[in-house]
Amino acid sequence: MVHPPEGPPGGHDDGPPSAPPPPPGYGDGPPSAPPPPPGYGGGYGEPAQPRTSTPQVLSIIGIICWFFCPLAGIVLGLVAQNQFRAQGRPDTLAKVAWIGGVVSAVLGILVTLLRLQSGT
Repeated sequence: MVHPPEGPPGGHDDGPPSAPPPPPGYGDGPPSAPPPPPGYGGGYGEPAQPRTSTPQVLSIIGIICWFFCPLAGIVLGLVAQNQFRAQGRPDTLAKVAWIGGVVSAVLGILVTLLRLQSGT
């Protein structure tokens, strides 16, 4: 005598037995990343530097140097510009410092050449 296979009541099979449920925390998708530590600019790229007054001070000293040593004004303006950009701040004052230093140096050279040419 042939016995029918055992199955669920009602005479039909729902398919293979299901796997046990996953442990908690699995199956919810990938875990989210923790928030970035303080001091990072939105979690992307390099960390943002804290805002300091150093680039502003360097720019002002660079402007003062126009009258005494224009090359120092150029160097201080360029250093200040890099620091402003690293902090994500506008660098207008630093541009004024180094461009003014270039103009002052060129004017100084022209005045010196004119004095030498005129013989004074």
